[in-house]
Amino acid sequence: MFEAVAHVDQYLAVIDIGSNSVRLVVFSGLRRVPDIIFNEKMMCGLGSEVGSTGRMGKAQIKLAISTLKRFKALCDQMDVKNIHAIATAAVRDAKNGAAFVRLVKRECGLDITIIEGEEEGRLSASGVLSGEPNATGLMGDLGGGSLELAQMREGEVLHTVSLPIGPLRLMSRFGVNRRDIRRFLRQEFAKIDWLKDCSGQNLYMVGGAWRNIAKLMMREKSNPLPILHGYRSSRREFTDYCRRLSRLRPQDIPFGGSLTEARREVLPVAAIIMAEVLAVIRARNAVVSTYGLREGFLFDKLETDTRQMDPFIFTCHVLAAERCRFPEHSETIYEWTRPLFQRKIEDPAHRDKLHHAICLLGDIAWRGHPDFRAEKAVETVLHGHFVGLTHRDRAYLAVALNQAYGAAIDAPHVAHILPLLNISELLEARMMGAALRLAQRLSGGAVTALTVSRLRVSKSKLLLGVPRAYKDITNEVVLKRLTQLSQLMGRRPVIEFPKDLRVPSS
Repeated sequence: MFEAVAHVDQYLAVIDIGSNSVRLVVFSGLRRVPDIIFNEKMMCGLGSEVGSTGRMGKAQIKLAISTLKRFKALCDQMDVKNIHAIATAAVRDAKNGAAFVRLVKRECGLDITIIEGEEEGRLSASGVLSGEPNATGLMGDLGGGSLELAQMREGEVLHTVSLPIGPLRLMSRFGVNRRDIRRFLRQEFAKIDWLKDCSGQNLYMVGGAWRNIAKLMMREKSNPLPILHGYRSSRREFTDYCRRLSRLRPQDIPFGGSLTEARREVLPVAAIIMAEVLAVIRARNAVVSTYGLREGFLFDKLETDTRQMDPFIFTCHVLAAERCRFPEHSETIYEWTRPLFQRKIEDPAHRDKLHHAICLLGDIAWRGHPDFRAEKAVETVLHGHFVGLTHRDRAYLAVALNQAYGAAIDAPHVAHILPLLNISELLEARMMGAALRLAQRLSGGAVTALTVSRLRVSKSKLLLGVPRAYKDITNEVVLKRLTQLSQLMGRRPVIEFPKDLRVPSS
């Protein structure tokens, strides 16, 4: 069910020919969460003249053809047979778009599929939903030549629209006149009657320009976790940052030197567009999604039962199968720990998903040096390629696994992300990690001890019950770990031997 190994004969490539960039991504295959085998882009600027002349420029076409020849050669060297070349606003809207498609076929041997505007919005929203299945709000995919908007509600795409307001197109028409750009944007947004239904919900941001704005804001804030996917902040914070950015010359943008000149040039206008979209729906938060058109294109091709898998738990199963000694015990450990977590919380299903993941990944660093296993486990969840997680979720997992490996909570590899959690979340994550550590010591890697023992919580005690026939496994080492868990819960540890716990007959 959960494939652990990617094979070359399963590789497939998506070549995304956009208004700003041309990108090749080679994926490990049609899986719920495919691995990225290769990723490269070239800033070709095909849409830079479409707004003013209606045509793609000769120099830009020449660069795009050279790039596509390279991408085709790379695919041939990697023996990638399944290549999907898709084109969006620049090729779709340019008067010489059809001629460009024929030229690419003749020069590069690639067949281009032109994605229509509303379909592009649907696919980009599907990409967001593939990584965040329950996303509800407005998806905005900002390319160089267009902005696609899609209303999402609990895993479904309800409405889509494509607008000719990418930064390259606006700059070719209005230059950098902020007032004229804002006036035009508000006129365009006023025509979309369903936008009011997204009021007060999240904006899910797709596209390189908006991702770069988020990346720069994270750097200015020294964000404790430099992971773009799942990063979120309030409407007010993003709006204030975008208004400041829109007034700067590209060369004056703080930390802008980390971006190419072509990327910097569009940021002030991209910031205006973001601020206006946030305002028109009065968004609660803005959320970054690194999944978009390409991922949605692949997600569309999956079987229905595969699409319905949780993407994060899928990845945890794959990692557990690859790296853990006893992945088959994860469900038993999860059930064994349930008596510890009976208090009512706001989102129990999400908490339970995180606990399932901790049980799956609890043994992920066993091959590491004993002195660095905690650090290795924490690094895996903080910086691993996971989707369906917020930064707070990653911090929760990191704290739990750090505890499971017996490391101090203020160790340098984990201390910097603690501010992402409140004290209740911090203690709960440590409890889960301590429970996992106790389970592993009690069982010694075998599942039998967990199936015949139980945890019980009273007002003043944490009780570990085992059959009297298993008394010998509850020595000082087990008591020590039970004590560590009980201290986190504010209770006294007790090992008991209840008569109702019996060893099952063989």
